[in-house]
Amino acid sequence: TVISRDPALTAKMLRIVNSPFFGAGREITTLSQAVMTMGTRAVSALALSTSIYDFTGKWNISIDRIRFWRHSLEVAIASRTIAEACRYPRVEEAFITGILHDIGILVLEKSFPDKFKNVWKQAESGEHMLELEENTWGTNHARVGQFLLEQWHVPSVICEAVGQHHNMFPPDTNDPDFRLAQIVLLANRVAKFTTSKRTHETTENVELKKTIMENLGLSQDRLKKIEENLFKNVIDEAKFLEIEIGSTDDILIEANQMLYRQYLMLENLMEENSTMHKEITKSKIEKASLETVKTLTATFNHYINNAAATILGRAQLLELGIQKEQITDSNGKIQSSIGLIINGVQAIQLVLNELKNLNRFETIVYHDDTYIFDIEKKIKDELAKLNLAAKEETPVA
Repeated sequence: TVISRDPALTAKMLRIVNSPFFGAGREITTLSQAVMTMGTRAVSALALSTSIYDFTGKWNISIDRIRFWRHSLEVAIASRTIAEACRYPRVEEAFITGILHDIGILVLEKSFPDKFKNVWKQAESGEHMLELEENTWGTNHARVGQFLLEQWHVPSVICEAVGQHHNMFPPDTNDPDFRLAQIVLLANRVAKFTTSKRTHETTENVELKKTIMENLGLSQDRLKKIEENLFKNVIDEAKFLEIEIGSTDDILIEANQMLYRQYLMLENLMEENSTMHKEITKSKIEKASLETVKTLTATFNHYINNAAATILGRAQLLELGIQKEQITDSNGKIQSSIGLIINGVQAIQLVLNELKNLNRFETIVYHDDTYIFDIEKKIKDELAKLNLAAKEETPVA
């Protein structure tokens, strides 16, 4: 085979398949044994992935190559572990798909260095990488990676999963053809080491992780255990694969920075949650208070309206008596008082009507620092329409 004619590649392949991470169960000393244990497709694809790593190492690229392969290795390890957890039958395919999932990024940069530099700069400032790629080239790195791997005759299941690893799979997507793609998608979402320096957790990401986790039949606890072990596994496995992922100090610094970002995000979430809780509590109290006011208004409305009608009726009788000169009002004080009585009663009726139709809880601070409903302007406006405003303005509380 092509692999056997390259002694360095053969030695590297045997070292990889004998690593504890591939669990061969016995020592493998020949490529034939490796093929018998892992399968022709898995061995070929693994050889291809290690060759790609060596080959792209000679490229002059602007993105951080160490960050790129550190992320790719973490996704590969997470993919394999998730595949084992959800009983995917060919876990080696998951590992290989994971390590090659972003190969399209390197292809785009190599093919269009100037355009890619601009796209990458915008992505690092916080813009969405896929949208930038689509706007620039009419495609994205996932589909570019799929096309390249197809030209290299990599197994179609791996090619398709690479092309679909950014798809938004809906709930209950149980088609076996999409299982590997969802494994790698979930691994990509749980990976903490990223290719770009600018990254943040979003509600969309959290919801997508939950959906894919349920589609694959994984529990939250199982996924947490996978995430907990990723950091150590990436460091250990990089040695066997001879992938440069940076010094331990660099990785620890990166991990500390991630922890700090997570802390800030958690702090912001707690603050937002506290504010939201206060707003919800206030809204509930206001709603309950509003309902209480409406209930009380409806209860006393009948009695108050009857009393108001009686007062208005008596005032009108007095007014009629003055007009017929049955009552003497030489200085006009009685007539003036009648006007004030009628105006006051109508104000009471307007207040009751306003309380009955109240749909918002708007209050103001009154002169003694108590809160009252802010309906004074509305009452005055209604009185003005009726042309019954009193000469001496009386505040309505």
